[in-house]
Amino acid sequence: MAVTLTVSQVRDALYQADRVAGGEPSLATTALLGRWFHEGLSFLVSRDSAAGLLGVLAAGPADLTSWKLTARARLYESVVGPRLTRSCALLRESASQVLVLWQAMQAAADWFAELAWHVQLEWRRGHQLPGVGGRRGVEQPVWQLLAECFESEVPVECELSDPAWSDTVRLVGIADWVCRPAGVDRWCVVEFKTGSTSPEADLGQACLYHLILGELSRRRGLALDTGGSLALIRFAPERHELLLTVEQLESVRGKLLALIGRLAGVSSGGAPGAAVSAAGAAGAVSGAQQRGGGVLSAAGGGTVVSSGAAARRNLKSSTDCGELGRRIVAAFREYGVLVTLDDEVVVGPSFIRFTLIPGLGTRVTAIEQRSAELQIRLGLGAEPFISRGRGRLVLDVQRPDRQVITFDEVRESLSGVRSSFGSTLVPVGVDFSGELICADLSKPEHCHFLVAGTTGSGKSEWLRMAIAGLMTRNTPETLRLLVIDPKRNAFHSLRNSPFLLQPLVFPDEQPVGEVLEQLCAEMEARYAMMNGADTIADAALQSGRRLPRIVCVCDEYRDLISRGRRERREIESKICRLGAKARAAGIHLILATQEASRDTIRGPLDTNLPARVGLKMGRDLESRMLLGVRGAEKLLGHGDLLFRDTQDPRRLQAPLLTEANRAEIFGG
Repeated sequence: MAVTLTVSQVRDALYQADRVAGGEPSLATTALLGRWFHEGLSFLVSRDSAAGLLGVLAAGPADLTSWKLTARARLYESVVGPRLTRSCALLRESASQVLVLWQAMQAAADWFAELAWHVQLEWRRGHQLPGVGGRRGVEQPVWQLLAECFESEVPVECELSDPAWSDTVRLVGIADWVCRPAGVDRWCVVEFKTGSTSPEADLGQACLYHLILGELSRRRGLALDTGGSLALIRFAPERHELLLTVEQLESVRGKLLALIGRLAGVSSGGAPGAAVSAAGAAGAVSGAQQRGGGVLSAAGGGTVVSSGAAARRNLKSSTDCGELGRRIVAAFREYGVLVTLDDEVVVGPSFIRFTLIPGLGTRVTAIEQRSAELQIRLGLGAEPFISRGRGRLVLDVQRPDRQVITFDEVRESLSGVRSSFGSTLVPVGVDFSGELICADLSKPEHCHFLVAGTTGSGKSEWLRMAIAGLMTRNTPETLRLLVIDPKRNAFHSLRNSPFLLQPLVFPDEQPVGEVLEQLCAEMEARYAMMNGADTIADAALQSGRRLPRIVCVCDEYRDLISRGRRERREIESKICRLGAKARAAGIHLILATQEASRDTIRGPLDTNLPARVGLKMGRDLESRMLLGVRGAEKLLGHGDLLFRDTQDPRRLQAPLLTEANRAEIFGG
């Protein structure tokens, strides 16, 4: 069975390799704004009706300038404006990023208008029709002809092989656009990126798509001239176009295939992420001519920040996955639910993931409602987890030989201080491919955390692991911890740590409201010192005075607000102030609660703590309150979690911080 890799996995390895090789860091927009950019570009090619953008353009004034202005106006009215209204509180401190986003979207709208304009001109010339085009006597409105040329969110894949590999590799991804002018055998795949990029990594990903295009062309019955040029189009925020010749693409093809083989585990060699960005490739890019052409751009953005280290272990389940898959299909069939399984089966540390394909006429809800029956029919120790995401339906079945991921296994990727300002990366968990996923406190969607989980879910262990991850990447000069411990034993090992801003806070001895008031005062003092700078890092560059980032960690938040109405109001008002303003001042909140009820997660918590970690919960209502979806009630406990920021929840396994790790890192 072929090993499956995603385009995003290869892309992340390319960009990580460039960072390791000393490339400039990317100045990407936040994940939220990146998603808006992609949604805006999807809106441009919408083919819903004549009332859509393409219909308005085709029916409007017959000049390119008007098409550009119309595309900009409709993009703002339908995409940007409504989202800014809904998220103004979250983006309060991101005005500069929002401006860059809008400038990039205007440039993209202009580019799309030009493309659509030239497509319709070719049609009019070819058919000598003033307002309609047609073939074989069938007339169509111009907007429909334009709509047929563009398609968004298109799955692409190919199968790669090499004599030195132990297995073939199935490479899958989703292209932002596919553009094929009607009646033309040449076409292009379009991927969008905002922000600055790495030339070497861009070249590597261009070569990556060059591999995929041949297979996609074959499936669509098209002839692809693989000897032709490709172009990278970047909006940063103005439009930049870079033409890449086949010679430049071939210069990195061998190294790219070697990287893919290592990532898939089908070849021997160095660690994943070996630099594809060789000096020769860099020279090839710098020598490319910047002029127009087809469109192929490196995909960018992501839900979370990958640490770049693969905590990879070639996990092999003792369960026969093929036999288990057949039993799953048979069990569904007993209840009249027809499904088939995709070839892709992923064996993670805690569960085995199958991709389900609904049969003809089978509703997705009918599949989701059979998880309890599936548990009984298969004799599983825990109810299977069925979820939707990125256009797929997946089924997670608990491994009978569940593996433990320890902190030591991912520690190598966390070791060392990343800069003179320390690191803002918080380890969240390991995904089913073995990659450690981190959140970035400096980003609005990750600046504050709300963590919830019942007894035995691993909530306190996750908090200690997150603290250890921060301490591993920082020094007391770049990071200080304010730790509130209602249980008095969750953070005992930290009692002598030099990272503590003040001694451990026990609510029975010191009112938490006073502690949070002091933190608010520190926040205001920092804003006064920053003198208009956007962040403490910018302020440090201006003044030369560096301030440590402060992370306030609190376990059992529910206990704090249950001590009296007055104390609750005081604590919630301080959380609201800090949640709304503290990020730019370098102050962050990580709050945990055992009970994710409506009474606990309301008002300031729900509004101002955007990043959510959901461990196992007792009821689906609690899962919906924290994450917006059911599912956390079916997790396996002991660090099995769902992580949500601005995108759909992602299932991860938290590394286990052992007693030995605590003694070493915490110093207690």
